Amino acid sequence: MDMMELIFNGITLVKFLEIGILNDVFNVSRYWKSRKYLQSNQWLQSWLRREIQAVMQEEDVEIVVHHILGVVDSFLKRNKQRCQMGTPETKEEDFKALVSDAARPFLMARTDRFVNEMQLFLASALNIEAYDAVYMQRLGWNTPRVTMESGEGETSGQTPVIPYLHIFDEDSDGTD
Repeated sequence: MDMMELIFNGITLVKFLEIGILNDVFNVSRYWKSRKYLQSNQWLQSWLRREIQAVMQEEDVEIVVHHILGVVDSFLKRNKQRCQMGTPETKEEDFKALVSDAARPFLMARTDRFVNEMQLFLASALNIEAYDAVYMQRLGWNTPRVTMESGEGETSGQTPVIPYLHIFDEDSDGTD
């Protein structure tokens, strides 16, 4: 199981990339069969930025984000023009191949999991916060809730305990 840093409501968490953890929640094949991929996702750019920052452990990832977003936009425009050509499965494979080719130089061994999670995010049709809440629920975590006391500006309630974990070990890429 790989881990990735995740910022949730301003709190740094660790996100476990368990293959298939959300496959039964968000139906990717239905996303392709119903042609929902033709609808733009207003949260995709922010989601890409956050996920790529976590995978690359870099703050400045704008070039990578715009490169991948450009590939996705090009795919969408091309498929809007030839909507009836090809099966949903073929379109999904084409999408995965294009995004993988665009991301692999930057994400290396983590590319396939990244592309699978990107498809899950798109198929969910949720905003980032809602997607993260579903993800955390599937992991059995409660979403952190911090409340403000009136007038004093202090936080009250339980503060979640966030363990210190090494996000990426030297061996975790699978590259030697």
